[in-house]
Amino acid sequence: MKNPIIEVSNLYFSYNDTQVLRDVSLSIREKEFIAFIGPNGGGKTTLIKLLLGILKPDRGTIKIMGQPPAKTAHRIGYVPQDLNINKSFPISVMDVVLMGRLQFHRWGHISKEDRIAAENALESLEMLEFKNRKIDDLSGGQRERVFIARALTADPDILFLDEPTANIDSQGKTDLYTLLKELNKTKTIFVVSHDTMVLSSYVTSIACVNKDVHYHDDAEITEEMLEVGYHCPVELIAHGIPHRILKTHGDNG
Repeated sequence: MKNPIIEVSNLYFSYNDTQVLRDVSLSIREKEFIAFIGPNGGGKTTLIKLLLGILKPDRGTIKIMGQPPAKTAHRIGYVPQDLNINKSFPISVMDVVLMGRLQFHRWGHISKEDRIAAENALESLEMLEFKNRKIDDLSGGQRERVFIARALTADPDILFLDEPTANIDSQGKTDLYTLLKELNKTKTIFVVSHDTMVLSSYVTSIACVNKDVHYHDDAEITEEMLEVGYHCPVELIAHGIPHRILKTHGDNG
């Protein structure tokens, strides 16, 4: 059995006086491809930011590879949502990808090794030929690949993607998930998405997030998954495989 790479215990988080996540416990194995799904405002992005160490929990613990998130940031890649580039700013694809290497340099110096890492990341995403193109001249799917390349330049063990297909057409979504499935051979992948029908062909597990979290150690999404994060019914998982109830189901109090 694969070792857990992320462990969350009894996690609570609130913005001001509004509770966003409550009593969340979660254990993720190395090289899982897990989808966080659920309603808008349910806490999916907040949970990712807690796992990244961007936010700190009110209560509870988070361990990434056995350590607090702040000590493992260099081993994690992150592709946030809404990465809008100023159209009046002529930044190239290579410039964007090289930003992923700045964490290794106190004064922002770019080395030959950084450029090699950036080119290798672009090549792995079939985007090397676009390295001198202005980022805004690319399609939505191509831009998303560039942002993933930026995250990959540090060769992370874990890759988080928040709504990576929000501005991509149907074929682009399929291509992107196929790419992520290939990356999953060597990396643990977390993706926040509403593409439930597409996701079921690629992910290995699913977490329903709506204040609390219900983890399903299986990937097939049935019609009942449309209720995802709201009620999370027992019939959710296909093939007769029961799901693990992390906290009380159906409690929306």
